[in-house]
Amino acid sequence: MVIVLTYISLIAGGLLIVLLLAGIFGGMDFDVDADVDGEAAVGMGGVGIIKGALTFLSVGSWAARLLLITSSNPFLSLLAGLAAGAVAVYLLSLVVSFLLNQEADVNWQAEDTLQEVGQVYLRIPAQGEGIVRVAAKGGIREMKARSRHGLDLPTGTMIIVEECTPEGMLVVSPTEPMPHSKPLEP
Repeated sequence: MVIVLTYISLIAGGLLIVLLLAGIFGGMDFDVDADVDGEAAVGMGGVGIIKGALTFLSVGSWAARLLLITSSNPFLSLLAGLAAGAVAVYLLSLVVSFLLNQEADVNWQAEDTLQEVGQVYLRIPAQGEGIVRVAAKGGIREMKARSRHGLDLPTGTMIIVEECTPEGMLVVSPTEPMPHSKPLEP
């Protein structure tokens, strides 16, 4: 019985490691997910059926094997193996949940730049468009922009984003008054 449990533990653990490494380095996912009604499905944390079963078999059979070697009670060894396997699956689901919660939403929209300070990258002519560099969601973005008051904004001018058009163009104003630029008369 001890030899059978050893083989079960080693084979299940080896397959689990291969699946985890293939998922990490190769982006491959050899797992099955199922929809289950109830509250238990919420706490699984994305472990999956195959990885959960392999974890249960590997840890549970290893714990049962160790207790069979040190104890003469096979019933106690079976219970300890079942408990150890269940605890291992639960801990694995907690670790996977923690790792999945660390993901950051890096998708950004032009509206994320509102009220941000930036810099003119490509001159904004008095009646035209230019390009500004503005921080959005942890990165510096280059976006089309036009001046709110029709000012000519040279390269390097510090600006603040005041508005975003539906087309995604930014409407900007200089952070300091421009000495050589005059607003256009309407």
